[in-house]
Amino acid sequence: MPDAGTPAVMDRLHVSLPDIAEIARVQRPVVSTWRRRYAGRGLPFPEPVVRHDDGALRFRAVDVADWIEATGRGNNPHFRADVALRASLAVDDPARARRLHDGLAAMLCLKDVSDEPLGSLADGDLLDLADELDPDDAFLFTEVQALGADRRTAAELADLAADAAYTPGRAAEAMTLRRADLVSALGPAALYVAARIASQIADHGPVVDPAPGAGDLLRAVLADSGRLDPPAALLPAGHRAVRRRLAAHGWDVGTLESDGVAPAPPEDALVVTQVPPTGAAEQPPANVLEQIERLVLGLHPDQRAVVVGPANALVDAVDGRAESVRSALLRTDRLRAAVVLPPGLVVDRSRQRLAVWVLGAPPSEVPIAERWTMVADLSELRVDDLLDQAVLEDLLTDVEAALGGPADVRSHAFRFARFVRMAGLLALGGSLVTAGRPVVVGIRDDGGTAAVRVTELAARLAPEDAMRPSLDVQVERGEAAAVRAAPLWALADQQRLRRLPGNRVDPGLVVEAPDRDPALLRVVGVPELTGASPWGARAVERLRFVESNPSGRLTEPGDVVVTTTPRPAAVVDHEGFSVVEYPAQVLRVLPPAPTADGTSPPAAVVPEVLARDIFAQPEGAKWWRAWETRLVPPDQADQVARVMRAVSERAAAVRREMRDLDELARTLCDGVTTGVVRMRLDGGDPL
Repeated sequence: MPDAGTPAVMDRLHVSLPDIAEIARVQRPVVSTWRRRYAGRGLPFPEPVVRHDDGALRFRAVDVADWIEATGRGNNPHFRADVALRASLAVDDPARARRLHDGLAAMLCLKDVSDEPLGSLADGDLLDLADELDPDDAFLFTEVQALGADRRTAAELADLAADAAYTPGRAAEAMTLRRADLVSALGPAALYVAARIASQIADHGPVVDPAPGAGDLLRAVLADSGRLDPPAALLPAGHRAVRRRLAAHGWDVGTLESDGVAPAPPEDALVVTQVPPTGAAEQPPANVLEQIERLVLGLHPDQRAVVVGPANALVDAVDGRAESVRSALLRTDRLRAAVVLPPGLVVDRSRQRLAVWVLGAPPSEVPIAERWTMVADLSELRVDDLLDQAVLEDLLTDVEAALGGPADVRSHAFRFARFVRMAGLLALGGSLVTAGRPVVVGIRDDGGTAAVRVTELAARLAPEDAMRPSLDVQVERGEAAAVRAAPLWALADQQRLRRLPGNRVDPGLVVEAPDRDPALLRVVGVPELTGASPWGARAVERLRFVESNPSGRLTEPGDVVVTTTPRPAAVVDHEGFSVVEYPAQVLRVLPPAPTADGTSPPAAVVPEVLARDIFAQPEGAKWWRAWETRLVPPDQADQVARVMRAVSERAAAVRREMRDLDELARTLCDGVTTGVVRMRLDGGDPL
């Protein structure tokens, strides 16, 4: 029997099979199994009350709630309460169903301000409350009035939904998730990141969205922004559904004034928007950029804005009309930061990448020719990595520092930022990401700590016998300087680095090579780079390799052998003459070409440093051209390379010793336990 405390409105609610599965927190096929397994038993699954022509079934919500509670099925002990968040009223007329949907959203706004259940209020009191909350009929009075005879039903359902979700705002969000326009909606991770960026740069004014769509971004920003007290939003005239959604949370929602051409946000407002908005069709880059151009033209000189849009318009290389529009936008010097997000953050568009533009006042103390923008490319991260609090906090501080002046940039140690000079980008065009140059991070003097520590470690690691090569490390304290780095794409373009593909080696040709044989060529591939196989353990006969790979390549001494599978890894081949097995590849450091004045470049690429920087890349960083490596002063490069090679040889010797020790222990245990080895107890001569 129905629960005596069940509201009467429950009798008029219907649920579908997907609704039941979601509320019960089970997979969709589980509900079909319940229907089949309990058919003909003492407590059969309820029969559908509606069968649509497309085969969709509808069940009375109260019948399903009774059955769930009687059988104990599902994983939600609060099924009856939560059913109000997914159920729909049994209405066949589409126009009436729409009025009920809008009226319920309006009732949730009234629920937020009412001190007593809406179901207990008289019909006239509900209208008076709606008129008091919305005297100008900006978002809900018409919807409440249009309910007519359904007004009491909508009020009771609002009570039920708000109680199930604990707040009217959460109930409004549950209703919003059932929208039909989610195909271009931002995913939860994208909304969270964009909201955190907006909160980081917000002041104390309202939040404005000139094209709010369904209000997803506005809702995320208002929910996250602790600097706004109380949270407040401004929208253009209309957008009644968005206003109801925000008002259900208790947030103040006002109307943007218009200058006759476009809505004009107040000077203290933070502007946030998604371009194109949720529900809009996919648009070419030029159209997206023109929408941003209209937004920028309406900003006050010191106003800040956060724009979320497709990366193919905001940061990737564009041409034609799109290039012209973006160049005009960049010439305003309002773009202070661009953040590229990983794919998978747009509903139903898993391969689309998003970018976030952060707009602000140009740095007035910087000459126009020297102005720059910050680019943070997070496209190689996984979505879970993006939501890591340490990663997000570093990104937020990078963005905040980029909005400052030169002093803020010099004093901040950037983690993700690279800087693009606007003059060079406008002259050459192309992608904002690949145009990025390494940021000059803050100079931090450690008081000589690193030099002392290197000396201590070198002394501790002094060889005790000739079997271990000497490191011969001699250092002194130096003057602190900014770390210099360069992306590999830039080094390749400058012909300081060359990529060579690996060889496709027939597995049947690969043999074990415990001892180096002049007739064999060492094979280096993913097993050697990831530590699954010792260096030099695999080889191929020289003649057979040449026969099967006439155009095969061998490494040269100092080549960096690299793999991106299963994660970035690299080893320097100091000896050379190795066969690199695909999918591994070679990065060859080339001698720098003299500059126009005959001098060498101010910094050198050291293979050993490059290999360590590749190992430090995130697990999902598969695009080698986007990696960065630190550069070394030219007068230090040879000595650093010599010591790093000695360290590598010493580490290899230690690994060989560890393997010998492991084999000694294993052989001794196996021999003693099987009786083929006996420990000498008399101290006599060994075998």
